[in-house]
Amino acid sequence: MKNSKPLLIVESPSKARTIAKYLGNQYEVLACLGHIKDLPRGELGVNVEKGFEARLQTIPARKTFIKELKAKAKEAPEVIIATDPDREGEAIAAHIASEIPKTKISRVQFTEITKQGILEGMAQRGEINQHLVQAQWARRILDRLVGYKLSPVLWNTLQKNMKFVKESLSAGRVQSAAVKIIVDRERERARFRQATYYDLKAWLLNENMEVFNATLTKLNNKRLATGKDFNPHTGELTNPEVVLLSSSQAEALVDELKPGPWVVASIEEKPQTTRPRPPFTTSTLQQEAAYRLRFAPRKTMRIAQGLYEAGFITYMRTDSTHLSSEALSAARQEIVQRFGDEYLPARPIQYKSKVKNIQEAHEAIRPAGSHFTNPETLPRTLGPDAQRLYTLIWKRTLACQMNPARWKQTIVTITNQKAEFNAAGKVILFPGFMRVYEDKTTSNGRPGKDQERLLPPLRPKEHLSCEKLQAEEHTTKPPARFTEATLVKELEAQGIGRPSTYASIINKIVQRDYVEIKKGTLVPTFLAVAVTQLLENHFEPLVDTQFTAQMEDNLDAISRGELKPKPFMKQFYFGDDQIRGLADMLQEKIDIAAACTINVAADDKEAIVARVGNYGPYLQQGSLRKKIPSYVAPGDLTPEKAEEIIKGNEEQHLVVGIDPETGSTIYLREGPYGPYLQLGETKTRRSLPKGLQREEVDLETALKLLSLPRTVGVHPETKEEIKADYGRYGPYLKMGNQNAKLRPPLTPLNITLEQAVAVLNQRKHPGPGKLLGQHSRTGETLFLKEGRYGPYVTDGSVNASLPKDLDPATLTLEMAEELINQKRAAGPTKRKRKKR
Repeated sequence: MKNSKPLLIVESPSKARTIAKYLGNQYEVLACLGHIKDLPRGELGVNVEKGFEARLQTIPARKTFIKELKAKAKEAPEVIIATDPDREGEAIAAHIASEIPKTKISRVQFTEITKQGILEGMAQRGEINQHLVQAQWARRILDRLVGYKLSPVLWNTLQKNMKFVKESLSAGRVQSAAVKIIVDRERERARFRQATYYDLKAWLLNENMEVFNATLTKLNNKRLATGKDFNPHTGELTNPEVVLLSSSQAEALVDELKPGPWVVASIEEKPQTTRPRPPFTTSTLQQEAAYRLRFAPRKTMRIAQGLYEAGFITYMRTDSTHLSSEALSAARQEIVQRFGDEYLPARPIQYKSKVKNIQEAHEAIRPAGSHFTNPETLPRTLGPDAQRLYTLIWKRTLACQMNPARWKQTIVTITNQKAEFNAAGKVILFPGFMRVYEDKTTSNGRPGKDQERLLPPLRPKEHLSCEKLQAEEHTTKPPARFTEATLVKELEAQGIGRPSTYASIINKIVQRDYVEIKKGTLVPTFLAVAVTQLLENHFEPLVDTQFTAQMEDNLDAISRGELKPKPFMKQFYFGDDQIRGLADMLQEKIDIAAACTINVAADDKEAIVARVGNYGPYLQQGSLRKKIPSYVAPGDLTPEKAEEIIKGNEEQHLVVGIDPETGSTIYLREGPYGPYLQLGETKTRRSLPKGLQREEVDLETALKLLSLPRTVGVHPETKEEIKADYGRYGPYLKMGNQNAKLRPPLTPLNITLEQAVAVLNQRKHPGPGKLLGQHSRTGETLFLKEGRYGPYVTDGSVNASLPKDLDPATLTLEMAEELINQKRAAGPTKRKRKKR
């Protein structure tokens, strides 16, 4: 019997299930699982001499889908392609369309997976946007040319001379620009010179004996220096007109000013208004989720994808802050119901977006539908992280349509002889949009009270008494290292890359060992500095942020039909009178020594330079060489630190404490394999476990590590002794001949006997694992299990490991199905035979 149903193609199985539920039995919905064609792996695949002709190949894991697609398309009266509404989705649509008759094809776009959104999308049939397809094609070829032409340069120059490099070096059009931004910030930190300045803080009492604080701001009618008077990049004082107090001067002022008289000179009240921020775009969602929820961009995008496919938010890859009339109506209705008419503006608020590419500028990220789902009623199957992210989106959407918050700021000026002090107060008059961010209100119903600074009643010419006056020291800080959120903000501000790619860029530069994540910040390695210097010396345009941003503008122009792709790519690769092409740059001889050398300091005799050598970074002064400890980042390598390492004085900073039993000093030292603890000058040593930072090691932790292996106790059944220790492959338990790997948060230092017995029993009798449910297509039961190499899902015949950034606690049935489907589509793993 022939299939008479139209065929609808989407990208993911979970989206296919949701759409099929809303469309009923009228359509057959298939999931293509992303791109079905791409450039070949392991070779360039682009003929630069023939108009940048690309040799696309079917992705091996998608051959089964294409076969199924062709068979079903023959019988179907219509094939509707509903891939994601962006460049990548448009390119996927074009590749799918190339496999089936053109007369049957139509294109629809779903910006939200709700019943109304799907029906509206289905009613607006269109054609594949060839401008978007060309923009994706141009971007893909440019990235391939940069990656496949530059990466071999890095292999043949740096990597072959660096035995310590574990991952294959790579360069990329956006990746290398992002690394340069991080390295440039590290250079600023190395150049920064710390400065110290002082002010005075007074604890004053009014006539009613109510205490408040005031800070010295002027002396002899000259303003005191504050942090803003120092250059944020160098630490130097930029305003010579301000008063810079020393420690002795500040202490002398304390003795001189404390007796008074303290008099209220003036009271100034200023009304202030704080307006809400626009609704979320891809970039701002990643930034806010990192700030408020501590989510990495990659995690944010994965959770947002799940919320979109489940029909709870609109499409999460967007640069637009525009809200549809449906969204405005839903938000305004929710505001009145929850907070009252006084919080609702007279008219809906629309925010202007700076996005040039209006074809990709969809609606802002907001709760889907004409009535927003209450965050508290979100299905638990989505997991707690999904609820937290949805709540963030829900709050931002309501807040952006609420009245501004109104404040009253009070500045009190207090005089004392030749000195002038200021006290500041802040009172909320109307909370406005802030109301939506309050989880609880105070007892008197005033939200935002924790943001207020209340001053006691004061009047002009009132005499005050001083309870306490002290000098306060302030130290200027070097420019802060980037976090994942601030790097996303910087990339967007400079117009580099697309917000939807930021998560994968950050993940890639961490994987390549160009960047380490320490305490939430992105710290570049010396390897990243060497790679950046090589690119700056020989391929400067490719790491120039303005050049990279201009390329993004050109790609946007292609997607709008304003620029042809081939002339643009020809100019980039072959160059012209204005631009030096990549082909010409590749002919230049590489100066490896210059790329691997960093000038640090110079004394009266010889300069100190840092070099990246065969076995890692080291310092050199004349014929003297010293290895740079792994805990010293490029930005920490000041001239003072370099001299300290050269002279060997850094050892004095590595004393952890004294062992109470032996009286020996415990050192924290640096070895060829990383930091380790050593008891005195004995051979008792212990490497720091992975994830434990040097600065986190105190005497208690050191004593515990040096005492390993630790006897946890005796197994109640077997009566065998259970020991815990760190081994070559991480933390583990040992009982007789039985070993069991420990998973966080359990460690050899904190595991109890009860927990150890449970871990060993689980290892001996693994059981079926956590039941997730039945696969919607195959009917097989899916389980979450713990394996030798980490958690995985299985249906009994196919096993799929969980991605490293996926918390097993948040795994849903839909996510497990997708992992199984992807693993099954990829086929069996091909093992390489070792050559004799």
